Amino acid sequence: MTGLPFLRAALFLVAAPLLAATAPLDYRQAPAAVWPAPPRPAPGAPNVLVILWDDIGFAQFGCYGAPLATPNVDRLAAQGVRYNNFHVAPVCSPSRAALLTGRNPHSVGMACITEFANGQPNSRGGIDPAAGTLADRLRAGGYTTAAVGKWHLTPMNELHPGAASTHWPTGRGFEHFYGFTGGETNPWAPELYIGRERLKHPPVNPDGSPKHSEVDITDHAIALLAEQRATAPDKPFFLYLAYSAGHAPHQVPAERLAKWRGRFDRGWDAVREETLARQKQLGLVPADVQLPPRNPRVKAWAELAPTERQLYARYYEAFAAFVEYTDEQLGRVLAHLERTGQLDNTLVILASDNGASPEGGPEGMWNEVRLFTTESFDRWPEGAAHLDALGSPLGYSTYPTGWTMAGNTPFRLTKGTAHEGGIRVPLIMRWPARIRDAGGIRTQYHNITDLLPTILGAAGLTPPPAIAGTSMAYTWADAAAPSRRTTQYAEIYGHCAIYHEGWKAVAFHAPGTPFAEDKWELYDLRADCNETRDLAAAQPGKLAELLAVWEREAQANQVYPLDDRRGAREMILPPGSPSGGNRFVFHPPVSGIHKGAAPDLRGRSWRLAAELEAGGGASGVIAAFGGRFSGWSLYLHGGVPKFHYNYGGFERTTIAASAPLPGAGAHQVAVAFTLQPDGAAEAVLTVDGREAGRGRVPRVMRNITHETFDLGCDLYTPVTEDYAAPAELPAGLLGEVVVTAETPPH
Repeated sequence: MTGLPFLRAALFLVAAPLLAATAPLDYRQAPAAVWPAPPRPAPGAPNVLVILWDDIGFAQFGCYGAPLATPNVDRLAAQGVRYNNFHVAPVCSPSRAALLTGRNPHSVGMACITEFANGQPNSRGGIDPAAGTLADRLRAGGYTTAAVGKWHLTPMNELHPGAASTHWPTGRGFEHFYGFTGGETNPWAPELYIGRERLKHPPVNPDGSPKHSEVDITDHAIALLAEQRATAPDKPFFLYLAYSAGHAPHQVPAERLAKWRGRFDRGWDAVREETLARQKQLGLVPADVQLPPRNPRVKAWAELAPTERQLYARYYEAFAAFVEYTDEQLGRVLAHLERTGQLDNTLVILASDNGASPEGGPEGMWNEVRLFTTESFDRWPEGAAHLDALGSPLGYSTYPTGWTMAGNTPFRLTKGTAHEGGIRVPLIMRWPARIRDAGGIRTQYHNITDLLPTILGAAGLTPPPAIAGTSMAYTWADAAAPSRRTTQYAEIYGHCAIYHEGWKAVAFHAPGTPFAEDKWELYDLRADCNETRDLAAAQPGKLAELLAVWEREAQANQVYPLDDRRGAREMILPPGSPSGGNRFVFHPPVSGIHKGAAPDLRGRSWRLAAELEAGGGASGVIAAFGGRFSGWSLYLHGGVPKFHYNYGGFERTTIAASAPLPGAGAHQVAVAFTLQPDGAAEAVLTVDGREAGRGRVPRVMRNITHETFDLGCDLYTPVTEDYAAPAELPAGLLGEVVVTAETPPH
């Protein structure tokens, strides 16, 4: 090839590489994918299942000596290790905060339950946002995180859709939440959330019957585990499963109650003695331990009348059935993990949040809501009148303090105190890969703050430096290892305690008295585990030493100022809370408003006026606050306007118009509730501005608890048996609702 064509070909061969190098990119061809790397768990990281029971004393599981049926808890104990010297905070919210942060509760703003937050730095009603949680750290370490059941760590004034997520489970490291936010819930009509969305209809079984909350949260826990296994089988999970048992109310299906009839007729004194004997046989307490005297105000069983014995035994039958029923639900979770081959690769930790509860008082309570809503009352006649309701949806029961004493055997006092009965609880750990002493008992002193570093260590993660907890993993292989925790304080309502190197100083504080007058007791727990020999007078130097340690720990953990109020500080809401103000305007649909976000009508005269588009013959609720066990409701009953005031489920007042609303046109139905100097109230019902009924409410609730403020319905349980919940008004009938209230007293 010669001439011009050859020259052109040669030039092309020389230029082609250069042209290729400078040619524009072809954007039709996708570039190589670069995905962000997800967090990867450490090799061998186990699943983590934390099971937290509520108000279960040291002696209320079978494997801790109880005369109760807890075969699934007992199986965990037989396959793992039990701790007999494990301590928590005296009430639930602080214990839960300590578990999730590894820090002492006062230091993260959780000195008390959320309802009693007082606005001090140590009592905010929610965990300090600066404190990371176990869920935060496990999620960052490659875990899926879920909380199911009780939460009780969100301030009440933030329990509404307009609040930030800061103190909700989904704002504290949990990717999934299904459960309830308060200290307790009605098992047959639970106030549940999924994420942050309130469920407006309680769960039901396939046949439409109510589903017990312990069954329902177990169903959700298993569903989450199954979905995790199906979609991310190589990713470990952290499931925080917080049951409501054995907190009040103690409710179960009717057939479960029948099994326990007569099982506690021998009484709490005999049960306590039998329990201690079993504890000694099990090796849980030293052989020379003696029972302390009965707790204050607890009578000898032999001194009770036959009718009293019948009632008090029935209370504990309901509790025993509730515990057994919940143990069965736990068994379903364990069976699912075993069936899917995950159980042995799961670190299972089971504990209680505090000791057995004294909230029933010496006589028990058929309706525990009265503890928070009404004035003091004679509990025995009311309980006797509701004997057959105990354990059923028509009761809201909790047992007498004689059973509290038996449930905390062999320790003194109860939940809500800093003595061992309030803070020493069961703890079981199972993980065959690392815990091989099946059925073993561990005696080292430990605290609930120690669970976070224990879990993080098992997951191959480094605990943060600021925590108070000490890993317990050293106890797994060595039952005789010296305790690595030497010091721990406890405080609630001014009751104070300090543990240091085997010794404990503790003070029971009488509300309303100067803290300087408190009498400190001193015990050598190494020789006297249940605080029966006070050495304060004999060893004043040791007491002074411990009080110096108390002062150091109190200062370091912002325990001060102490606050000995209880009910008097319920719902001390911060400025700007949704419930503040004198006038509230609502437009349907509005329901399920938590008491911390609803109009705060405590100690105030008020008026509620509702616009209705028609009325004749309609039935349904216009507005309601509360439920079967305390509350009020304005409603239509066959077209007739009625106002019902339910004082503690026992004293009821109904005011009804003399005629139904006309069938056409707009109407206004209103009720004015005016407080009287003698503690009563006058309620006036009006229709279209004209008086339609008037009545006297003999006694006024100091609070509304446990159920919500609703318009156009009454969620959960009915305030009055005139209707069945949710008693919805026909669609389109309810218009604007205005609530006005006088300025509250200082």
